[in-house]
Amino acid sequence: MANFKTISNALNNMMQKRDPYTVEHQKRVATLAVEMAKVLDFPKERIDIINMAAVIHDIGKVNVPMSILTKPTKLNEHEFNMIKTHSEVGYEIIADTEFPGKIAEIIRQHHERLDGSGYPLGLKEDEILIEAKIIAVADVVEAMNSHRPYRPALGVEKALNEIKRNRGKSYDCEVVDVCLELFLKDDFKIKDTLGK
Repeated sequence: MANFKTISNALNNMMQKRDPYTVEHQKRVATLAVEMAKVLDFPKERIDIINMAAVIHDIGKVNVPMSILTKPTKLNEHEFNMIKTHSEVGYEIIADTEFPGKIAEIIRQHHERLDGSGYPLGLKEDEILIEAKIIAVADVVEAMNSHRPYRPALGVEKALNEIKRNRGKSYDCEVVDVCLELFLKDDFKIKDTLGK
């Protein structure tokens, strides 16, 4: 597992040179995803796999022009379609490595949704790996809670309302419940990883 951590660190270092925002986002998503997996009582090896997948889940954005990633206004359809390629590109980058535990497939599936409305494959319900479902919820909560080039941070309350509203439709019920429990009962906070 240590060698894979070294490889994921190298991939993050590469991304840091190009897109520091995405690297910091991935770290915060990983922190939340790991906490959720702990509450779900996953074994350590599986938690390590979720952490590794989350830390590089947006690696495919290396293929998206920086002008799109940092655009200060809403993306048009063509630009959004470019962004949507990152899940498949991330899968392709990792697929030929020997990362453990379906990490490439988790990366590919982190934008899939229970109702089939996600991408890139339009998977539904049990076709989606539970690890990808966890990262999907962590990803949405972190993204909505953070500043984006095209909008200010929306805050945790709006992020939690989003996953509550789409519980069982877009997001796995148990995963949503665990995430809500962390924030509402355990007072979890998404920490800023910048400069760390």
